[in-house]
Amino acid sequence: MALPLRDYVQQVLIERDRASQIHAAVHNAWQQTKDKYPERGRWVRKSTFRGLMWEAAVRELEKIGHDDPDFSSVFHCDTASFVIEQAVLFRFKHADAALTTANYPTAEAVAFDDHEVDLWGFKGLQRVELCYVLDEFETSVIWVGVAARLHGKFLWKIELDAAGIATPLEGELFREDVDASKLARIKRPADDQDEEKKDRG
Repeated sequence: MALPLRDYVQQVLIERDRASQIHAAVHNAWQQTKDKYPERGRWVRKSTFRGLMWEAAVRELEKIGHDDPDFSSVFHCDTASFVIEQAVLFRFKHADAALTTANYPTAEAVAFDDHEVDLWGFKGLQRVELCYVLDEFETSVIWVGVAARLHGKFLWKIELDAAGIATPLEGELFREDVDASKLARIKRPADDQDEEKKDRG
């Protein structure tokens, strides 16, 4: 069983300036995607833009391996993971304010944080998620970091910053009890009609 160890993963991220490179890769991907799709605010499905962001981020993260032989990309099924020093495997995910990611509960998704199970032919790797969080209006990235879970429960969280610092997250910045449904959302014409009905009712 390769339970993700915070101190070890933190050290791996700090080495060779990986924390700042990963942080920059996520922000570069966000900016590129935002620049390419200025009308995204009109899209009905937010997941469309998140998919495009994921594609851009995978390309940006892949570039890190050009100068770091111990940072490799692994493409499997219809997704990608990244392996650092043949010890830590991470996947890239959008997360809400509670650092909760949205996965359809496939057998593979459920197995990701069951650390007694090896995935994709790798044995004994410590599996974690690289997460990014947007502000309530989805106009900017406000947090980038790594989270480890065991059967859906957080083991630990680390914040990455532009200076290459990987800081364990101990405070209340992103609490598990945040209700993501209360975050602001763009009102659509159907929402206005519902409000009018309530006013008349």
